[in-house]
Amino acid sequence: LCRYRVPWNMDLKLKPVFLAGVMHLSGNQSPGLLPPRHKYMVKDMQRLSPFADVKLAPSQRTWEYVIKTGSMAAQRFLTAVKLECPEHLETLSRSLWIRLWTHGLEIHETDTFKRACREAGLSQELADKLIAMCKDKKVKELLKSETQEVVDFEAFGLPVFSTDLPGFDKPQWFFGADRLELFAHSIGKPWLGPNPQKASKL
Repeated sequence: LCRYRVPWNMDLKLKPVFLAGVMHLSGNQSPGLLPPRHKYMVKDMQRLSPFADVKLAPSQRTWEYVIKTGSMAAQRFLTAVKLECPEHLETLSRSLWIRLWTHGLEIHETDTFKRACREAGLSQELADKLIAMCKDKKVKELLKSETQEVVDFEAFGLPVFSTDLPGFDKPQWFFGADRLELFAHSIGKPWLGPNPQKASKL
C-alpha cells in the first residue's frame, strides 16, 4: 500500500496494532496453529515473494517469534515512534518487518530497537527516549485503543486498511493485502499490480 502513496495521491496514515489482541478479542486463532494451514502459508509465501517483489524468507524461528513471543514489545515501540516522531514510523516499521520476515530474527529486544533507530539516522538520545516511552501508560493506552478500533470494525486479523467512501456514514475497511485490487476499485484508482513503479516502466 505504501507504494501507492504517490500514484494515488494518498494521505496514508499507519497505525501500530497488537495482532494477538485483535485475534483474542475477535475470537480468531492464528492460522499458524493449524498444521495444514501453516504448511500452506509457507508455500504461499514462497510464491508471493517474487510476485510482490518482497523478500519473504520466514524460518522456523520466525514462526516461534510470531506465535510464542508475539509483537507487543515491537508495537509499543512503534506506538512511541508514532507519538514522538511519526515521520520515522514507516521506516522503522519496515526495518522490524524485514528483520522478522526476511532474516528470521527477533523484534522484541531493546538492542534491536536501538539498532533500527541508528540505521534510520535517529540520535542515541531519541532512541533511548523512545525505548523508555514503551513503559509509559500513554503508549500502552494508545496501542490498546487502536487495537480496539480494529476490533470495532469487526475485523479478525491484520493487515486492515480503511477509508471513507461515498454513500457510507463511517469508514469502510478491507482485510488482507490480497484485497488491495478491490480497495483500488472501491476508491476509483488504477491498480497496477503489487509494484506500480515497475509497472510504469513496462
